[in-house]
Amino acid sequence: MPELTVSSVLTAERSVGIREVARLSGVSIATVSRVFNDAAAVNPETRERVLEQAQALNYQPSSLGRNLVRGRSELLGLIVPNVAFPLYGEMIGGIEEVLGREGMSILLALSHDNVDSEFTAAQHLLRHAVDGGIIINSRLGLNAPLPAPRGLNWVQVAPEHTGTPHRVELDNEAGGRLAALEMLGLGRRRLAFVGAPGRESADRERGFAAELRRAGLIYRRAQGDYSEASGVQAAGELLEHNAAVDAVFVAGDLMAAGVLRALHQRGLRVPEAVAVVGFDDAAIASLLYPRLTSIRQPARAMGTAAAELSLRLLGGHRTEPITFPPELVRRESTGPPSRLSARHF
Repeated sequence: MPELTVSSVLTAERSVGIREVARLSGVSIATVSRVFNDAAAVNPETRERVLEQAQALNYQPSSLGRNLVRGRSELLGLIVPNVAFPLYGEMIGGIEEVLGREGMSILLALSHDNVDSEFTAAQHLLRHAVDGGIIINSRLGLNAPLPAPRGLNWVQVAPEHTGTPHRVELDNEAGGRLAALEMLGLGRRRLAFVGAPGRESADRERGFAAELRRAGLIYRRAQGDYSEASGVQAAGELLEHNAAVDAVFVAGDLMAAGVLRALHQRGLRVPEAVAVVGFDDAAIASLLYPRLTSIRQPARAMGTAAAELSLRLLGGHRTEPITFPPELVRRESTGPPSRLSARHF
């Protein structure tokens, strides 16, 4: 296979019309090339004449050739744990919208929530000469940094480890406080938390626990892994031996779906007997029965912010970390306690 060079790409481009555009416009091939590379040195009248002839001939310059000349690929690498999780889909939508306006495309790779896979995915993207990169929920830390050539900075969305200068994240601790205040405001006093591995869940629990300490309360705890099945199992652990629980804060909406299912299987009405608050406000939250009160994570806006941050880095500008505030979205899974809430399960 012949070697791909700037010269060979431009030669191929010329063979499909650039010579004809130049001849009919009365200019050189180099002038046509400058017009399509947005060179300010081209006379406005000449530029207009060239563009008119190009349109008449339906001529389109090769973006590959133009990018090789500029030393840019117009590609942004994006690493996500998986594409099935709805929240990541919303983030990708925000990223794609911003980059599309700039004529850039996404090159996607999956990390599968695995450090080794994440490192390999980053190397794969770099081999494709991406101009920049965004990584969601990075597991790589200071002892195992992301591979990057000089000049390429990764923007991280909700990274597992702190200290990354170019990042976009949610104030998860504030979200935990919102959940606690919702439950306390409803008069719930026998509270529980279902967590999952990682910094985000830990921060959510930290805020939750801080508000309960302020109210002089303790809480029960169970561990899941963000899956619905783990939510079912965690709820079973919380309710075994007739333990008294009248409100459960769950670190993710999919786990909260499992908690709701487990409560239903035990004949416990939500919210009359047990109130439930989830986290993320994913699409599933409004599809469950009862509809789930959740702490909203503005996923699309976070994706938009990450893309804009990447563009600023590509432009050589300084950036600051961006932290979004959470929001409580109240639905039917929380409500005032009834006489059933005093029952010991």
